Amino acid sequence: MAKLIDFQNEVGTWGDEIFTEAHPDSIVAHLRREVKELEESHQPEESADCLLLLLHHAHQRGYDLLEETKKKFEIVKKRKWGPPDAEGVVEHIKE
Repeated sequence: MAKLIDFQNEVGTWGDEIFTEAHPDSIVAHLRREVKELEESHQPEESADCLLLLLHHAHQRGYDLLEETKKKFEIVKKRKWGPPDAEGVVEHIKE
C-alpha cells in the first residue's frame, strides 16, 4: 500500500512542474479559494482540491503532512473543548 508521503511527493513534484511560479503563500491563497468553493458546494472534489493544495504546500515547505497531522492529533485529543458557537464551531479552551 502506498504511503501518503509518496503521494505527497508525486503531487508536489507535479505541482512544481506545472505551476512553476507557485510558492507557499500563493498555494495558501489558492487554498482559501478552494475552501470557499467547498463551503458553497460540500462536494467531494472540492475537499480533494483542498487536500492536493495542502500536499503541495507540505512538499514545498519540506514536511511530511501525515506525520505533522498525527502529532497535532495527539495534542488535539488532550484538549478540553467548549460549547459550539452560533455557527456550530467548537473550539478548544485556552488554558
